[in-house]
Amino acid sequence: MQAILGGRVVDGLGGDPIENGVVLINDDRITHVGSKDAVQIPRDAQVIDAAGHTVLPGIIDCHVHGTYRSRDVRRHLLNSPTYNVLRSTQIIEETLACGVTTARDMGGADAGFRQAIEEGIIAGPRLQISIAMVSQTGGHGDFWVPAGMRIPKRTWLPDAVADGVDDVRRLVRQLLMAGADFIKICATGGITSVNDSWDEPQFTLEELRCAVEEAAAKRKPVAVHAEGVDGIRTALEAGVHSLEHGWFIDEQCIDRMVEQGTWWVPTLALVPMSIEHRKKDAAWGQQQLGDEAQKDTEIHKKMQDEQFPIWREAVRRGVKIAMGTDQSHRLLVGENMVELRFMVQYLGMSPMDVLVSATSKAAECIGRNDLGALAPGRLADVLIVDGDPLNDISVLENRECLKLIMKAGSAYTNRM
Repeated sequence: MQAILGGRVVDGLGGDPIENGVVLINDDRITHVGSKDAVQIPRDAQVIDAAGHTVLPGIIDCHVHGTYRSRDVRRHLLNSPTYNVLRSTQIIEETLACGVTTARDMGGADAGFRQAIEEGIIAGPRLQISIAMVSQTGGHGDFWVPAGMRIPKRTWLPDAVADGVDDVRRLVRQLLMAGADFIKICATGGITSVNDSWDEPQFTLEELRCAVEEAAAKRKPVAVHAEGVDGIRTALEAGVHSLEHGWFIDEQCIDRMVEQGTWWVPTLALVPMSIEHRKKDAAWGQQQLGDEAQKDTEIHKKMQDEQFPIWREAVRRGVKIAMGTDQSHRLLVGENMVELRFMVQYLGMSPMDVLVSATSKAAECIGRNDLGALAPGRLADVLIVDGDPLNDISVLENRECLKLIMKAGSAYTNRM
């Protein structure tokens, strides 16, 4: 039995913080949460004194790419698959080390990564996996280059390019057979891809609907990469579970998302952080084949000029929002908590609402009602923070302020 005593407890469900609170943990589960005055502490409990600190659930990042590939194309072509797999373990551990205890991998991690984490072979957040990102020919996940070849991003993955309803059906079934927890499919182009624009629609309604139906037959959801409004509308009509990025939603999209209960994972930090990183490191901006700089600049300007009021309207209307970063080898590894600040700034959400989106709502999005809250029966994923994220959410970005990172009752970091 472990007892976390004296901290300000933020339960992740949106309730008022409990001052001088107690969280009791037995093995990997939370057994009690409440005020210190109302709880009898077992005599044999291992006590963690959290006085002066904030206690909250582990963060759930609903959009990561946790496996490695070199950003430098030349280096990518010279690295062996086993090297990339071994480097991936660093990315995965860094994700846990910044306070993310559960993550949804949007392409790159296969079932072996998930199993290695579950068995404690490597340290990392528990993973849900999509294995590979389903793309049409010439789409966001198709790394065909004009030299006349496809450059695989991660050679341990199956080819995820499909065209037509029957081919999409085959590929979705293959990924589900290989252990995918959900399907990730691209309904628009993207920033990093070579042969498309970020706002062009990809896959027909029939193809997207086929993916949704095949996944549903296995009781699995579909997450859709969609940036431009045309692809977003098609994906929503197809009935996808979650909209990833979704930056150029409009009021029609909001209506449909509210009606259908579609989740929005907005990944807000990625573009502005990429622009800033490129200013600091010009070489970083020249290592890929796609015209990322031009796309980032165009998207960011349109975001600022047009989208902030629409995003805030989506929040006001009650669109379901879950936190996600799009962390990858490219950016944000171990800096996942930056996303929380952008959710406050761009969406106009309160720090409390952002924390709920990154904990209990994120758990709901990924179908894990045993995660995301400090509540009896939930798995004991707990952070102890030196500071008050309800007053300044950016405190979570400082690793030195993360005094305890606990996953399922076991401490990964303990500086208490």
